[in-house]
Amino acid sequence: MIQSEKTMSLLMVLAMFTWALAAIAAKVLSNYISENEIVVYRYFLAAASMVPILLFMGLSFKIDWKNLALALLIALFTIANVRFYFMGIDLGTAGLGAALVTVLIPMIVYLLMMFSKQDKTPAKDWMALIWGAGGVMLMMNITEFGVAELLTGANLYFVLAAFCWALISVAGAWLKDTHVLTFSFYVCLFTFSIDWYLNFDAPLSSLVAMDRYFWISILTVSVLSTTIASTIYYIGLRVLGSRKCSTYSLLTPFFAIAMGAVFFGESLSLQNAIGTLMAVSALLILQNVKIKGIMPYR
Repeated sequence: MIQSEKTMSLLMVLAMFTWALAAIAAKVLSNYISENEIVVYRYFLAAASMVPILLFMGLSFKIDWKNLALALLIALFTIANVRFYFMGIDLGTAGLGAALVTVLIPMIVYLLMMFSKQDKTPAKDWMALIWGAGGVMLMMNITEFGVAELLTGANLYFVLAAFCWALISVAGAWLKDTHVLTFSFYVCLFTFSIDWYLNFDAPLSSLVAMDRYFWISILTVSVLSTTIASTIYYIGLRVLGSRKCSTYSLLTPFFAIAMGAVFFGESLSLQNAIGTLMAVSALLILQNVKIKGIMPYR
């Protein structure tokens, strides 16, 4: 395993870049296939690509029934997350949408954890949450829509996607005695299998006619983002620690916004920029809160 912090830091930046790039790839895929097809293709390729990694690392495929049931539960949350996220990407902007979901997830997780514990929440954390909520509202263009129309269209799907991912994070805290990559393999396998069985009706022959932009995009969201970047993130947790890794994750919103502008010409208003900075600064204040079990399934 990688031991150099300098090398690991570079790989972490690349992983965050890859997660942001997945948002661009998702926008491209929305022009080719439905969100249902995206779930099936993405997680089939992710599960398949994890097999050689598990074999290379000498990890076992063995998993007990409790963790298998947990993987099934998280797979259901994952299906909902991916569907909502891709529906939001289809209606809204890829860069700002990815940034919005990225900053919403830790805030929602923190709120869920905060209301489930008996310890008094520090005043600075309350202030950070209020400050971050204001930033999120600016990212959602509250000045254009108003409060009544804030949760409509793409915004609604992005919030629902973030909430489903937060449930994944909280449920992931129950994982015990199983390697996270083995667990991730079963989550991907269940996600693919369930969606394939319940909803998939597209002819596989249609894949033959897809161009290189489709294949680059589907491999980006599955192999690069879901498998490789997540593996790097897990190794980073061991080498750098959770606090440093969570700091690197704050690069994702900025990468996503920048790539949205480069690939799709998406513009960022002044209030969007201010909102993003407010939300990210709020997350920095909340960095000292250790949230166990956040699983990197992107």
